[in-house]
Amino acid sequence: MILPGYGRKLDLKEWSPVIEVLLDGRHFVLTTHENSDGDGLGSEVALSLVLRALGRDVAIVNPTEVPPNYIFLKQAGDIAFFNDRDEEAIQELSLSDVVVVLDANLADRLGSLRPHVQFARELGALKIVCIDHHLDPEDFADVMVCEQYASSTGELVYDLIKALEEKTGMSLITPQVADALYTAVMTDTGSFRFPKSTPYVYRLAGDLVQKGADPSAIYDRVYNSLTPQALKLLGASLSAITIHDDGKIASLFISQEMMKSTGSKLFDTDLIVKYLLSVPSVLIAVLMVEMHDGRIKASFRSRGAIYVNQLAKRYGGGGHMNAAGCLLQYSAERARKAIPDDVRAFLKTQDIAQYT
Repeated sequence: MILPGYGRKLDLKEWSPVIEVLLDGRHFVLTTHENSDGDGLGSEVALSLVLRALGRDVAIVNPTEVPPNYIFLKQAGDIAFFNDRDEEAIQELSLSDVVVVLDANLADRLGSLRPHVQFARELGALKIVCIDHHLDPEDFADVMVCEQYASSTGELVYDLIKALEEKTGMSLITPQVADALYTAVMTDTGSFRFPKSTPYVYRLAGDLVQKGADPSAIYDRVYNSLTPQALKLLGASLSAITIHDDGKIASLFISQEMMKSTGSKLFDTDLIVKYLLSVPSVLIAVLMVEMHDGRIKASFRSRGAIYVNQLAKRYGGGGHMNAAGCLLQYSAERARKAIPDDVRAFLKTQDIAQYT
């Protein structure tokens, strides 16, 4: 499938509204979505290092904690975990000129940070910049670059940094910046396996390696760092996978009881969803996780041109064509039945002849 503008890159003129805000600002807060991933974390760490090199004051404040396999990014970027009692983080927001939201194009994805960002904006001259690549953006920022052709937000931040280099005449991609950007692009392309891994993305990756990124070390840190708790959860989960509709749908429900018995946390479940789609006949996979506050986190994955972001959107969520998610105010009992039923009904509306 070819998307409009697929594989092109933004030039200096197109980045100029973002560059103007970044160069005019002095105090920045960078953030990403709840349950952060490699793309959001890598993008904000890379941009924070660049802004600091430009003499700006930068804080990274995220709505949820950093998963263990991305701790190396936290150490590079000094990422703070926000909660409503974090007076220091609230003060950072109140003092900032600019909040940059990375890898999230819906305001709700900021979670507990959202009301504080909105309040800080209402108090003064705070500007919100959003840089993202997901479908169906919400108009909540003063300046937004949301390009669906991009493989990752990291790809867009790379383009932005190159534009900043051209504007300032400075060399801004240090080995630390290269590591962060490579992490962002590698993880959101599935280690360069997904359809948006264009020739440009491979050239970008090569440039980052030339500038100091260490692909072997990054891969090892991200994918070979299972905790004992995550391994126990994986073992318990694999036996609970259900296959529906002649093998076309796979689903799994992870309860709070299962997580407590294995000592695992929410971010440990992200390692499991890929197993649901590993059966060749499965066209849509759904992972349902019962959260500690009673909500259900649903993650959808699909093959080919099956737009599961449309399914997630029905629940107020969103994401990519083949990877999307949402949060629901469902009971565990209702989720176990209703979500697979909705997936089944949705699949019937898709053209799946080519996959059967």
